[in-house]
Amino acid sequence: MPASTLVSAAQAFHWFDPQAVKPEWRRILRQQADGTPGLVAVYWNSRRLTGTPFLEGYERLLLDYGLDYSSVSERYGDDDDMRRWFGAGLRGMACFAHGQHLDFDALRGRLLSSSYAPRPGHPQHLPMLQALERLFADTARDGFIDFDYDTRIFVGVPD
Repeated sequence: MPASTLVSAAQAFHWFDPQAVKPEWRRILRQQADGTPGLVAVYWNSRRLTGTPFLEGYERLLLDYGLDYSSVSERYGDDDDMRRWFGAGLRGMACFAHGQHLDFDALRGRLLSSSYAPRPGHPQHLPMLQALERLFADTARDGFIDFDYDTRIFVGVPD
C-alpha cells in the first residue's frame, strides 16, 4: 500500500491563520506521487466548562484572573467553524471523552502553563493561585480532581 501524506495540527491550530494555512497545506498535499489524495487532520482537546463543581469553578477562575482568556478561548473553532473551514472536503469528524486525573501540583502546573495565566509578579498571580487552592480544597476527592475534555478531530482536504 503506498504511503499517503498527512498534514496534522493539534492544539496549536488555534494560533494559525486558518485561511492563510489552506494554500500551504494544499501545496503539500498535491505532492502525492501515486495520485492518492493526502489528508489534513486537525484535532484538539476542548475543556469541558460545565458538568461538575470543579469544571464550573475553574471556568470562573479563568474569567476572573486570566489575562486574555476570553480572546484566547474564542480562537478555538467549534464544529460548525471546522465544517466551514474544510467545506466539501470534510471526510469525517469524531469526538470522544478524555480526561486528566490531577493532584494539586499537576493542576497548578496545568494552569501556569496556560498563555493567559498571570506570571509571577503580576498583581493577579497570587490571588489566582489562592483561588485555585480554594477550588481544589472544595472539589477534590481523595486528593485529585478530574479535568475533563472532549477531544475533537476533523479529517479531510480543505477547499
